Amino acid sequence: MRRFALFFALLFAVSAPAANPKASALAKDADRLYKDNKYKEAAETLRQAYEAEPTALYLYNIARAYDQAAELELSLDYYRKYVGSPSDETQPDLVKKANLAMDRLRTLVARGEADKKVRDAEKQRLEADARKAEARADAEASEARQQRRDFEAKEKLRKDAEEKRVNGRKVVALVTGGVAVAGLGMALGFGLAANTNRELFRKAETLADKRRLEAETRGTAAVADISLLVGVAAAIATVIIFPRDSEPEKSVSVVLAPVAGGAVASLGGTF
Repeated sequence: MRRFALFFALLFAVSAPAANPKASALAKDADRLYKDNKYKEAAETLRQAYEAEPTALYLYNIARAYDQAAELELSLDYYRKYVGSPSDETQPDLVKKANLAMDRLRTLVARGEADKKVRDAEKQRLEADARKAEARADAEASEARQQRRDFEAKEKLRKDAEEKRVNGRKVVALVTGGVAVAGLGMALGFGLAANTNRELFRKAETLADKRRLEAETRGTAAVADISLLVGVAAAIATVIIFPRDSEPEKSVSVVLAPVAGGAVASLGGTF
């Protein structure tokens, strides 16, 4: 209440009947705003009063209103203006109070600037940390992308090699399948020829014919046996070689025992 009373007394002193009526009315409005804790509005109203009637006491009250509004820089500025006014327009006790207020405000302003510097430094540090974190994230993302590309390239090479291997096995399986068909076909043909020669052997009347037919029968039978063995071996190899899903690599080797006449049939390979 003392603060309000003093403020009102000061305003009343410059709002006497001899004062400028407009300035006096504005001063009263400023007093009402000040009492309603609307300090900044009070200061702005007093500035209008000062424009209407440039009285030093208005400067002091403007400074006090800005001080209460926490507008420290503006308050300092108006205190300086009041202290710098001609001595016949100021009051010694108010000059002393203005100087004390300026000392206090300078301390507060300096402290605020120091705090602001600390906040700015902290903000810059946080921003620098954020940039570093972003750079690390970008680098890690780039590395992850490169690793993914490397993996995809290796996977493509592996799939191409697997496809090539599978296709090679298919080709070999087709060849062995053809060999199997041909071998079984030859076995069937020579088997039928051997049976025919046996029948002719039974019907032959001369020893020479029997010997000739016996030799021919043995020969065709041997070829039929070999063809059958080759056909069976090729068929087995085809079944083994032909690729299937999720099948591990394997080695295929088929060897047939010697047959009549000293012939040997064999098939081998790695797929």
